[in-house]
Amino acid sequence: MPYQNEVASKTGHGDIIKNPDISEFLEHCEYMDDASEDLGKKIASLYEKIELADNLPEKIVASDASRYCEPINGKFPSTQIGYVKVSLMIIEVNEYNSLKDMAGFVDPFGVAKLHKNAEPLSFVLPGSNVRYKKASSVNDGFRLAIYENFISNKYNFYKAGDYNIKDTLFFLHEQDNKLLSIHKCPACKHDIKHTFTKEQDKINCKECGADIFFSDALRLHEQISDFGDNNSAITRFMNLIEHLLVAGFIRFLYDKAPKRLSNLAFILDGPLAIFGQPARVHSRLMKFYNSIMTDLKNRYTMPIIIGLQKTGSLNEHANSIKNFLEPNSYKIVDDEYRKKYIFGTENSDNFGHETYYGQDFIYKSKKGSVFVFAIPYPYDQKCDGHIFSNQKIKIENYAEILPRALKIIEHFEMELYENSITPIALAHRHVSISLVPGGKALDLLSKNIIECKK
Repeated sequence: MPYQNEVASKTGHGDIIKNPDISEFLEHCEYMDDASEDLGKKIASLYEKIELADNLPEKIVASDASRYCEPINGKFPSTQIGYVKVSLMIIEVNEYNSLKDMAGFVDPFGVAKLHKNAEPLSFVLPGSNVRYKKASSVNDGFRLAIYENFISNKYNFYKAGDYNIKDTLFFLHEQDNKLLSIHKCPACKHDIKHTFTKEQDKINCKECGADIFFSDALRLHEQISDFGDNNSAITRFMNLIEHLLVAGFIRFLYDKAPKRLSNLAFILDGPLAIFGQPARVHSRLMKFYNSIMTDLKNRYTMPIIIGLQKTGSLNEHANSIKNFLEPNSYKIVDDEYRKKYIFGTENSDNFGHETYYGQDFIYKSKKGSVFVFAIPYPYDQKCDGHIFSNQKIKIENYAEILPRALKIIEHFEMELYENSITPIALAHRHVSISLVPGGKALDLLSKNIIECKK
């Protein structure tokens, strides 16, 4: 590592280039590359044409999240605070449609007005070399900060109800007949078995006296060290918190205005999955969304939930073959396809068995863009990995949702960024809209809630 302000040598790479061991190593590496014409046509033959739905939802709720770390003091760049921002932008479909001219072009100034009331929804966490509230370690301070964010009513969707992050997390576990519990003290590692309740969401370790929080059951703190880079833990928090906020919002609307919920679409940035230590939450989300879909299907119609991926190996693969694909064609990404054509795919009986709660698709639009997206699995739980690998790709189970999801993607397709859609682009650009009661986001959905309770 160089000293501060030390300039790297302009010839330092020479030894690497001349090293025969490196050349030999590279010769043994395989990697993803553009498909040949024969291979491209072979892959394209696996795709099917599809007719899109005619109707659109009333509103689109787009979610995005970002994180970054900032040094507290320039003299100590390794001493950092972590920031997470989450976006939840709501677009009225009729209002968006009114911005289009006869040729289908959208007024950019009108689009700008859609997010003029943006407000930040931010979370702050202690990063490297920071002890929060005089905690005995960076790890303990990080755990405390997670707990405070989860119980905070700043992120409550309804003042008179239990819709903050903690409430959502307990609800997800209870409806799945699971409990938030721990087996070891995260501070001293002493064996301790305890199950948390909403009323008793923290205890004291009898061995070391440290506070133990219900949020410790998610194990987000396990990647935290007193002196190392803690970006990974903050990234895991970001991934989890975005999915919990969307689930909390959907739960709130399901309780207060199910008819209104059935006319909405939710678009998350990224796959429908929870990664890392808190990955088990993915199965709770899977069961929750399936129960809502099943109920609303019998009463009104099912809301749309889409996970749109802008990056990743599957996205890169889709772009590499898009010239071979027919417009309005799609592929449900089965595990065999993934293992055969996507480098780096895990070797398991069921891809994403411990992390994913949604099925991936690839779609080429009428305009020629390709999109990688996911729809929640239409099941309440996963069975044996090999069996579920075949169950999850039964296209008939997506027959009602898929044409509607593709209609949304194509309707909001934009050319400003490659393979992008307007709601996610706006959510990413303006970072976040406040979710607190009385905030701009909730105003759009709650103003007619009383009339939509049936």
